[in-house]
Amino acid sequence: MSDAISFVPTSNTNTGSPSPNAGAALADNFDTFLTILTAQIQNQDPLEPMDSSKFTEQLVQFSGVEQQIKVNTQLETLIKATTSNAGASLSGYLGQTAEIDSAGAEFKGDALTWRYTLPSDAAKTTVTVTDASGKVVYSKTGELKAGSHDFEWDGQLNSGGTAAEGKPYWINVVAEDANAATIKPVHTLVTTITGVDLTYGEPALTTPAGVFAYSDIKRLMRQ
Repeated sequence: MSDAISFVPTSNTNTGSPSPNAGAALADNFDTFLTILTAQIQNQDPLEPMDSSKFTEQLVQFSGVEQQIKVNTQLETLIKATTSNAGASLSGYLGQTAEIDSAGAEFKGDALTWRYTLPSDAAKTTVTVTDASGKVVYSKTGELKAGSHDFEWDGQLNSGGTAAEGKPYWINVVAEDANAATIKPVHTLVTTITGVDLTYGEPALTTPAGVFAYSDIKRLMRQ
């Protein structure tokens, strides 16, 4: 399970695609290599000719690098096409309610809904909401019956007032059975899919609670 929001609105990560200047740089290096090779051949000692195997080996290496750049470029084109197709298919998810494998969510003023599942009945359950520093900003008594329970948080703070908007918050549920043994609940986020984002290197889905990877979706529920 994800312990935080999968994606945050920061600079995108380059996933290793070839630089557009890679081919030009290789061509410049190859021209330099040929110039040096020609000069050495012209000025070599006829009585002690140079070992041509080293130059042959370098020519083979240059050829290998050139082929790798071509392959990387082709792969990048294929990945872009695949990502574009994935984005088109994910557009069918717009407007659907999703249960996402994340205990974290971004508060933007509207209430957040988390779901926690107790594997067995509990004698004591406490639901807390923490901020990015791990500080508990809200807490309440939770449900005791085994099964799934929805918890809606409107940003209310224990100290009074409302949580700061545009910040991430996390749910945590601590539960114990009648013998004071710890029960480990499963936490998920319930939100609506509002868009598809292809700028992260893999298909992502935007929601009022943040941006999440498609792989984080546990289930979809039509409204």
